[in-house]
Amino acid sequence: MRRFKLLAAALLALGLMALPAPSFAAQQYMCRPAAPGTAAGPARWTAPGSGTVYNLDLAGCANIAAADFADAAAGGLVQVGFLRTLVYTTGVLTGTTDVVPFSLPAGAYIQQIIYANTTANAITGGITVGTTANGTDVATATTCGANCLAAATDAQLAKRALSATDATPLHFAAATAWNNANVTITLIYGFF
Repeated sequence: MRRFKLLAAALLALGLMALPAPSFAAQQYMCRPAAPGTAAGPARWTAPGSGTVYNLDLAGCANIAAADFADAAAGGLVQVGFLRTLVYTTGVLTGTTDVVPFSLPAGAYIQQIIYANTTANAITGGITVGTTANGTDVATATTCGANCLAAATDAQLAKRALSATDATPLHFAAATAWNNANVTITLIYGFF
C-alpha cells in the first residue's frame, strides 16, 4: 500500500510538471535549467537590480516581472512552455507616435495582445498593430481608456501568423492620439 501511495504521488508530481507554463501580462514564466548534481525542490532567486525575491516552484520556475527580465536571463533563467511573452512599456507618448518595440519571431503566431494603461489618459481611437508604420494589418484599433486593462479581441486580430521564415517587426500606434498615456504592451505568442 505504501508503494502505491509513493507511486501515485510521483505520478501526480510529474503530471503537474507537464502542464503548459502559465503566462501573465507583463511577466514571463522562467525556469532555472536543471544542472547535474543539484537538488530538486523549491528554491529562491533574488533579482540583483530590484532586490525582488522570487520563490521558485518544484521545477525551479517562477513568474518574473518585466523589470527583472534582463537579470533573470543573465542569471540563467529561460522561458519554458508552449507560450512566450514579449513585454514593452511605451513611456509617455503623444499624437499617433508609432513604436516598434519588438519583432515576432519566424514561425510564431500571436496568441493575444494585452494593454495596461498606467495613466488616467485615454488613448483616443484605440491602439493599432501593423507590419508598417501606423498599420492595421495585424490588429485593428483596441479601445484603451484611462487606466485600462484591455486585450485585442479575436475580431481585432486580423493576422496572427506572419512569417514562417523571417522575424516580423510589429508597429504599435494610436489611431488618433496617445494623449500622454503610458502603456505596457504584452504580446503572448507560440510557435507553429
